[in-house]
Amino acid sequence: MTEFREIVVLGSPRSGSNLLCSILRDLPDNIGFFEILAKDRIEGLQWHPAVEARVAASLTVPGATADSAELIAARDSDPVAFFDALSKGAREAGARSITCKIFDHQISIPHLDAILRRPNLRVIFLSRRRIDRFISAEKARISGKYLQANTTETRPLISTLGFLKEMFQDDHQLEAMYRSVRTAGVPYSYLNYERDLDIDQDQRKARISDALVAVGLPQGVSHARPENWLVKQDESPDWRLKIANGFETAAALAGCGLLDYAQEAPLECFLSSPAPARPAASPKQAEIENPLEMHVTSAVLSVDPVMTITSIQYNTSPLAAVMATATGIFGDRKGLHFLRPSWTMERGSLSELAQAVTAAESANPGQVFVALHASDKEEEKYRAHGIRSILGNSNIFADERIWAEDAPPPPGLEPADAIYIARLASWKNHRLAARLDRPLFVYGRRDLLENPGLLDDYRAQLPTAQFVNHLLGDGSHLQLTHEDIAKVMSCARVGLALSQVEGVMRASMECLLSGLPLVTVPSIGGRDAFLSASNSVIVDATPEAVAAGVAEMVARRLTRNEVRRATMDLVKTARRSFLEEANRVAQGHLGPQAPPVTMGPLVGHINRYRPLRDVLGGLR
Repeated sequence: MTEFREIVVLGSPRSGSNLLCSILRDLPDNIGFFEILAKDRIEGLQWHPAVEARVAASLTVPGATADSAELIAARDSDPVAFFDALSKGAREAGARSITCKIFDHQISIPHLDAILRRPNLRVIFLSRRRIDRFISAEKARISGKYLQANTTETRPLISTLGFLKEMFQDDHQLEAMYRSVRTAGVPYSYLNYERDLDIDQDQRKARISDALVAVGLPQGVSHARPENWLVKQDESPDWRLKIANGFETAAALAGCGLLDYAQEAPLECFLSSPAPARPAASPKQAEIENPLEMHVTSAVLSVDPVMTITSIQYNTSPLAAVMATATGIFGDRKGLHFLRPSWTMERGSLSELAQAVTAAESANPGQVFVALHASDKEEEKYRAHGIRSILGNSNIFADERIWAEDAPPPPGLEPADAIYIARLASWKNHRLAARLDRPLFVYGRRDLLENPGLLDDYRAQLPTAQFVNHLLGDGSHLQLTHEDIAKVMSCARVGLALSQVEGVMRASMECLLSGLPLVTVPSIGGRDAFLSASNSVIVDATPEAVAAGVAEMVARRLTRNEVRRATMDLVKTARRSFLEEANRVAQGHLGPQAPPVTMGPLVGHINRYRPLRDVLGGLR
């Protein structure tokens, strides 16, 4: 007999809990409730009269309804007995599970501790960025509407002090809940609104299914009904645009060192998600034991004075991390060190990077770090953390010479409309190619080594796709060189860029430089800097929209040289701007005789990884 399960969502209001509970209620044989400890009602109980009657009878208020004062009073006098009655009523009605939500301010810790002792209870923590949640609550209070209301046009003034006071209190309550769950030994998982819910519907269901699997509940939510009854409260992409004093509030928070805090979700420092907060390409700096052994992309522009460009990886600069504890590493030579992100810096914290840079410059007088930003938002984040930056999109360093000529196609591949060069990872969104005929997939080996069954999963999901590395390797993964990939590109007519979170995406530029027009979905971090009507189209992140975009670009019959020219016109302009800024900074720090920054040693360096130890060895 299947065990009866109780799944409780713990979090704060305005975190997307209605959306989550709406999806959870469609679990097989589940009775789904919403806010069971709401002030004046038991949300969702009214839809289940048989359960409602059983709960009322168990609490000795027969005939009472979900919003009656008698049942609310009985519930509030003993929340533990109420939860037991709710679970028992659902079980007697034939359900195999219940789902519900409880907010941090609605239950005392002793009562929560008692509920957590139930043997078949599971917890899903849900959180949202603090500032967005606070603004959402303000808009709801002003409008009086907590559901089905688009308040994008409502832009209230908020108090920075009021925001911080409320968030500090909420953090205290949420952390107390977290400690109770840990102490009780209850299986739990974690979902973040921005990362796991405010995304495409199919991705959202996959993330929620992962969270259920993480607590031992293998049934997914792939068949859940569309959440058409919900209305997104605010369509603004940037929280500063949601309020009248957004930029002033951001400046005030940055001034007291709390901008990152405001833009982070509570509990992130305690919890791990079944879907990683960042894909494996960008784990936290705490996971790195020895920055000297890190493989970084780099170019040495000058030895005396020292001038380098190295990658930002794992949320910090490995070079700065080493220099922070190595006083006088370059002797009396002055130095300028450009830092290039390998992942967008628009999201996540820059605190570790700022600390490493500050410590490195303090330990090594005369050494200066300058980051490269690819978007206005990255520039703002650098500035808020006291990090100098100049405009320098990573894709200007792609080597066009590799892709300048049409290469002969390799034998064994069928021509296809589209090619996608991307690792096999959920955030790369291969599923968006589901409506394409025989798309070409080129991918690395690392994910397959970590998950041997991954390829079979993708083949099952995308049965018409051509998995190029295995086709060319006669069933085994064949690692392809850039020259090999250029040949594979000759089999396609359009390139794809389907990820949304990584930033510029180097492969998108390689497709354009090879003459393939690009179909991309909306993204962050500066990918669109080299896109125009002459070489690309941006479509919605759905399989249907991607298929339509590919059909559109194929129908336009752009020649490869037309796409190359349109792309290189944009790249050349961006390179000139970068060199002007980089040389201005170099002369400002190193003097008028500073070695010139040129593109020669920079073009192609983003494809060359070597240990930081070797980079420093060449500078001694």
